[in-house]
Amino acid sequence: MLARLAALLAAALVLPGCAAVATADGQRLALTSPDFRAYVERVFREQNRLADELAFALEDSAAAPAGLVAAEQSLLEACAGVNELATARRDERQLGARHSVRAARSVPVCEQVTRSAATALEAAHKN
Repeated sequence: MLARLAALLAAALVLPGCAAVATADGQRLALTSPDFRAYVERVFREQNRLADELAFALEDSAAAPAGLVAAEQSLLEACAGVNELATARRDERQLGARHSVRAARSVPVCEQVTRSAATALEAAHKN
């Protein structure tokens, strides 16, 4: 029984380190790889830039299109984990293994929602 508990504990510690995430383009990146860190930073920068653009578009528009309001809200919700990872990194703070993995697995969703929000913003600019 003690050996089984030790094996479960060892697996719990190893799995987050070898877990991988599939990007929106289908590329699989190990959570502990430099490529994944670069991916998170790229997605963070892009969603941050787009969030700023959305905020300015909503501020400039007397009657903000409902699609832009929804796009901004979706972006904020989908990218909360990415923002948390970036903030923790900036503050040199550890989130804990489970929390880090959960936030890391949200990055592809953030990437997809960022792309959708960019499309909504482009459509609003055309109108």
